[in-house]
Amino acid sequence: MGEAEQLEEEVDEFVGKKTEKSYRLLEEMLTKLLLELDSIETGGQDSVRQARKESVHRVQAILEKLERKGL
Repeated sequence: MGEAEQLEEEVDEFVGKKTEKSYRLLEEMLTKLLLELDSIETGGQDSVRQARKESVHRVQAILEKLERKGL
């Protein structure tokens, strides 16, 4: 899940306010990633469902981190 890792690095480096363009861009990219994960069909496979669930939780945690950092 390279995209999430890259976005997490950007979130870690972010310093600023929620009204800044960079904040809104990060928030939008993370939300888009959540939507992409949501569109994955599991086909009834538990391993796919579990991987998707873990990925969603990870992206949500990154979003929460961003929200905490935004002033």
